[in-house]
Amino acid sequence: MRTSGGSIAVAAVALFLGVLAVSQFRSQDVYSRSLQLETPASLTTLIASLADKNSALRDEIFDLRVRVTAASGSVSTGQFSLTEGERQLGQLRVFAAQDAITGQGISVSIDGAFDEKAMSDLVNELRNAGAEGIAINDRRVGPRSWFAPGTQGALALDGTRLAGPWTVRAIGPADVIFVAVTRTGGIVGQFELIYRSTRFRVTKESALELPPLR
Repeated sequence: MRTSGGSIAVAAVALFLGVLAVSQFRSQDVYSRSLQLETPASLTTLIASLADKNSALRDEIFDLRVRVTAASGSVSTGQFSLTEGERQLGQLRVFAAQDAITGQGISVSIDGAFDEKAMSDLVNELRNAGAEGIAINDRRVGPRSWFAPGTQGALALDGTRLAGPWTVRAIGPADVIFVAVTRTGGIVGQFELIYRSTRFRVTKESALELPPLR
């Protein structure tokens, strides 16, 4: 049982590392799409915020690697407890969107033109900012979820059509996520430059409930 619990922990943290690396790569694309619209002053702000973000991601990756090493050591020495294994399994189920989740967070309302690539960028940014669970309208977003164009200006999430306007709800540290997406040079500001006729509204939420992945 100890070995099984430890293996779960190692697999969970390793999965976090993989998704974090992919998310970091994908989230950079929105910056390149908006560079041609920026002024020299705003470009300076973007470069500074991107440098801060990359530094934070490097720190997080290092921390996760330390956790993988520690978990592996606990497995090999037989010190990993069943309780810890269950806790790690619970975290993994939340990350995999297999369970419903409640808590504080933010909501992002999008009313107007928006495409599937931008929605993917927003989801990745929310994850990078610490979101534990994300849903769009009434559909949960999982770690392997994918976006595609929908009919008549809609989006498709995992093959299901989602018509706008869209409400993206993210559970996690509300203050941290709010600042991350609304700061100067942040992703919402960039979207406002790209989609000038679209209205974006970001609000903090004290209580959100997200369904499990269908």
